[in-house]
Amino acid sequence: MKYIKRNTMTLLLLSTTISFAQETKLIPIQNINSSTDFCNVIKQIEGEKDALYVFDIDNTLLVTNDNLFGSDWWYTQTNKKPSLKLNVSNTCLFDVLTPLFYAMFNTESLFSKQPTVIASLGKGKSRTIALTSRAYTPTIATATELELKKNKYNFLEKDSLVLAPDVIMLNSIVYSKGKNKGKILLNYVKERSYRKVYFFDDSKKKVEDVQEYFSGSPFDIGIYRMRVAPKLEYTSGQVNYMQKKLCNLIKEIDLQNKSVCKCKN
Repeated sequence: MKYIKRNTMTLLLLSTTISFAQETKLIPIQNINSSTDFCNVIKQIEGEKDALYVFDIDNTLLVTNDNLFGSDWWYTQTNKKPSLKLNVSNTCLFDVLTPLFYAMFNTESLFSKQPTVIASLGKGKSRTIALTSRAYTPTIATATELELKKNKYNFLEKDSLVLAPDVIMLNSIVYSKGKNKGKILLNYVKERSYRKVYFFDDSKKKVEDVQEYFSGSPFDIGIYRMRVAPKLEYTSGQVNYMQKKLCNLIKEIDLQNKSVCKCKN
């Protein structure tokens, strides 16, 4: 009798484990490798009712300077990669150089028809927003909105919300300051009544963060990794050029108005 009870208990535990694994099955991440892939996906999802369409900005909606010293390179400034770092303080990097970075280079939509394609979304009760790793400052927010409007993205609507410490939503753009997009998006969706969510981002880590937070949640989401923008490797000569260019910029800033920046290169 004890043997039967033990086996019954084991089967129950196995059944519970299997059921839990099925419930927490990871949501698939779909790759978008070309503008054609992107257009086909949008055609499939544009008729959704009560949907939230969420787009990263850099290398998803906009590409800077053909991604030569674009957002990928800039992102490395926050990582420990000595060969690419500018060797300046974080205060200088985020408060002084980042706003200038977005003003220095030309930005364009990822491909020419992308703004028109995205304009088909967000009809009725559905909505389109941007969720960027950029930090909020008035200068960065103004530059970001100007970039999107210049490239004919027309989904910006007036709003102003504090979603979390250092996470600001202004005019349909959520500035996350590099924080976990999965956590931010899940908390945002919990407070609203969207029936479906679609998330687009070029970063492998960001789409995996969203996958982790939404898997096992009650929310229906489609996750897409944008792999359209070119990913570049830099020569030492190119890196030295950019380091000198930004060092000269820091010197010019200091001539006009003393800043926290000191170039150590």
